[in-house]
Amino acid sequence: MSATSRPASATSTTTETTTTELPGDSPPTGFPGRDDKRDRLAERLQELRRRLDTPSDDQDVFELDLYSYDESLIVAADLLDVEVPKGARGEMSAQHRAQLEDRLAAAGIDVRS
Repeated sequence: MSATSRPASATSTTTETTTTELPGDSPPTGFPGRDDKRDRLAERLQELRRRLDTPSDDQDVFELDLYSYDESLIVAADLLDVEVPKGARGEMSAQHRAQLEDRLAAAGIDVRS
């Protein structure tokens, strides 16, 4: 492919409706694949949140869970087009985490339940 050529697109025609999807496009909300991903992500976030709320003697496990939780919050925000607080993509503070949890709850994923 030359530097000026565009990636190939897939075109599908069904009963007077034509849609074009570029490689890497994700289906809009309401499609089963996206809803499944959202549900799995919500379950993962809720499980990680429960583990973080339960005291642990192993600091390494706690830190790994916290890192996984923060990364999953960002993935969920990206999936739902929720604004991530400035600076939270680097090292997330407790304030960033609370803001993101509130925004995700408003968008339909309440990790605190």
